[in-house]
Formats: sequence, C-alpha cells, structure tokens
Amino acid sequence: MAAGTAARKAAPVLEAPPQQEQLVTLLQMWVVPLYFTIKLYWWRFLSMWGMFSVITSYILFRATRKPLSGRTPRLVYKWFLLIYKLSYAFGVVGYLAIMFTMCGFNLFFKIKARDSMDFGIVSLFYGLYYGVMGRDFAEICSDYMASTIG
Repeated sequence: MAAGTAARKAAPVLEAPPQQEQLVTLLQMWVVPLYFTIKLYWWRFLSMWGMFSVITSYILFRATRKPLSGRTPRLVYKWFLLIYKLSYAFGVVGYLAIMFTMCGFNLFFKIKARDSMDFGIVSLFYGLYYGVMGRDFAEICSDYMASTIG
C-alpha cells in the first residue's frame, strides 16, 4: 500500500504557465500579426484584427476598473461568449470546407479547388486565432474581476 501511494505522489503534475509567461505570449500573439498584415497588405485580417482589438481593449479597460461596475461581468461574459461562438463556427466551417474540397464536393458547386481550399484554410485560421486570443483575454479579465470582487 505504501509503495502505491508513494508512486502516485511522485507523478508529475502539469501546471498552468506562470502569469507572466502567458501575458508575454498573448502580447506577442496580439502584436506580431500586425507587422505581417501591414507588410503583406492583408487588409481583411487587419480590419478584423482592428475591430477585435478595439472592442477587446474596451472590455479589458472596463474589467480592470476599481470599483467594478455591476454591469461589467455581464458585458465581459457576453463579449467573450460571442467570440467563442464565432470562432467555433469559423473553425467548423473551415474544417468542413477543407474536408469537402478533399472529397471533391466543390465540383458540385463549380468552385475551383484552390478557391475552396483557400476559404477553408482562412476560416480555420480565423477560428483558431480569435478563439485562442478570446480565451486568453477572457482569462485575464476574469482574474482581474475576481481579484477586484474579492
């Protein structure tokens, strides 16, 4: 019995990354694409990134104010729930577009394989990128609000 419990205690435990490392990673994921979108003239991504950044910055601003307004937790929840649903939908649509293209369903609609695959990859990327960004910002907002509330 004692050997079994000692083996269970010695098992490695996966821990979340420290707050500082997560913040640096989030900052890099948020700022680095700005350079490439401007350099490569990806205006669609830049406009979506800009809208996401402005609204999320406002939400982050509201979540870090002291005293915390009574409406702020609902605002934070609604925004990040919307981001979650949209990123999930974009990811699923992108994945399905890629799979349908690989199975040849794009020919039924007379869509070129390249166009269909481009649509799928871009949709999948947007879903993954904004999903991860939304998750990380939601965690930061909820940590600030929890520390403010007590």
